[in-house]
Amino acid sequence: MATAMLFLVPGIVAFVVEPWLFLLADRYPRRWFIRGGLVAMAAASIAAACARDPYVLAAAQAVKWCAIGAASGLAQATLVDGSGDKRARTIARWSLLSLVGDLGAPALLAAVAIAGFGWRMGYAIASALLAVWILAAWWVPIDGTGSEEDEDATSPGVIAAFKIALGDRQLLAWLFATALCDLLDEIFIVLASIHVRDDFAASAAWQTATVAALIAGNAIGLALLDRALKKASELRVLAIAAAGCAVAYAAWMLAPSPLWSLVAMIPVGLCAGPLYPLASAQAYAARPESSGLVLAASHLFTPLGLAIPFGLGAIADLAGTRVALAVLLLEPVAICILAIRQHKPR
Repeated sequence: MATAMLFLVPGIVAFVVEPWLFLLADRYPRRWFIRGGLVAMAAASIAAACARDPYVLAAAQAVKWCAIGAASGLAQATLVDGSGDKRARTIARWSLLSLVGDLGAPALLAAVAIAGFGWRMGYAIASALLAVWILAAWWVPIDGTGSEEDEDATSPGVIAAFKIALGDRQLLAWLFATALCDLLDEIFIVLASIHVRDDFAASAAWQTATVAALIAGNAIGLALLDRALKKASELRVLAIAAAGCAVAYAAWMLAPSPLWSLVAMIPVGLCAGPLYPLASAQAYAARPESSGLVLAASHLFTPLGLAIPFGLGAIADLAGTRVALAVLLLEPVAICILAIRQHKPR
């Protein structure tokens, strides 16, 4: 019960609170939300480190989840706002740097564990690192779409703007595509690790190497995306990457040994890496003056993201891991179809 609360409560709170933060960030200076989010993250980390019961820890996690959305989500949106038509290239660089965090955070926790400290020390170190980042955020000027001046009387209110976004089919289609990108991320890593362990009777070392191959492929794909976008349009690159991902993924599933599985995983990561930057760039492009609204509307698909792991887990239990992995082909196939349908020849 306590474990479920630690994961469920923060998710529910963030699902309700974050959209309002994002909508307000389109009307007021972004620096309030980004800097405030960093401060709240640090405070929540300290509270989590000092928590003596699961209720306090769950409350601290809820605050931290909302703060991450305000600081990280709006920081990305602000960078996209200032990038003009180079949204995908900006998000690709953001994603590439995010891989550093994906690798650095577990390495930090491993170092803390090896040193003989517990999870509380991990939160304490996180709060110290965030303190440094807070000082940097106050030193660097942050520009956003909001204004400290009075709002235009003719502009729609927060709720009215959200209702307008809900009627934008193009925006919702690309937000759905962006949500699908989670399939070949953490969910894929878990299922692929189980597949390597159970179907090949491979050791933990092979599982780790397979995940490392996926991350390496992601990094290569993100690095190459910048060059590819200099020669072709975003939609064309997206269609090619999604089609290549589907083919590479099918080849990976047919790999007969852990060695071939590891080798085949690299092109899967290479083609999958650019999908999120390209799909999310199209979502931002649908509402170029309202990136906060785009982030708020993306929460419509949060229940889908929460339900998918449970659904795939049930499929894996009933029909096997290979069947659950086959379902993940939905991501590149659906994104490829959407990109082809949206592409308009010059």
